[in-house]
Amino acid sequence: MVKSEGLNITHIIFDFDGVLIDSERQYTIANSRCLANFGGGPFTVEMKNAQMGRKKPEVVRVALEMDGLIGKVDDNEYMKHYDLLLEELIPLAIELPGASKLIDHFHSSAVPLAICTGSDNEEFALKMRRYSHWLQKIPLAQVVLSGSDPEVKNGKPHPDPYLVTLKRFAVPPVSPSNVLVFEDSINGVRSALAAGLNVIMVPQKEYLPSDWDEIKPTLKVAEILESLDHFEPAKYGLPGFTV
Repeated sequence: MVKSEGLNITHIIFDFDGVLIDSERQYTIANSRCLANFGGGPFTVEMKNAQMGRKKPEVVRVALEMDGLIGKVDDNEYMKHYDLLLEELIPLAIELPGASKLIDHFHSSAVPLAICTGSDNEEFALKMRRYSHWLQKIPLAQVVLSGSDPEVKNGKPHPDPYLVTLKRFAVPPVSPSNVLVFEDSINGVRSALAAGLNVIMVPQKEYLPSDWDEIKPTLKVAEILESLDHFEPAKYGLPGFTV
């Protein structure tokens, strides 16, 4: 952990899946069904952690490699079936605790907001069926879909997604050290840290890997929270909540 005291945070970046909405549950169901359809499975927590934050072709390749299906199942065939499942499941994802509260608070406090997600255009459109109102407070120009964005050469855990997001702010931060990221995945945390940003991790416990106790001390995050509801803005030099 790094100390939150003394940080001068001026900009916020949210990961989307598993931070603002519970779509990681939908991705897990889709992967489980997809593997079973091709005679594989089960879909494990280790597979889940290897996939999180990555571009869709990498997600598919991880599933096939870790399940021993390379050479038995074509990547494109797997992806077609996976996409059909996502179209059914993603719109069902519920909002996670504290998401709207934080977005509303930062917006009303004039704190610049951005989103950095591994989603591609099609996946994000499915999510916006239910959450398009957030784009009234987070400009679409400040939403980076690393699954489709041509400027993002490598997905998380590489720094590329967050480095691109930094450049998309209409009014950029003075320094990466002025930016706070909310992430749920180990890949996402490593991506943001590699880009020089401060990170609060909000993991979903059911997706933590078996070696979490060994990994946790290596992640130099500012805090690990159970949910966004537990975030205290004043600790980071941000406007506090009004009662």
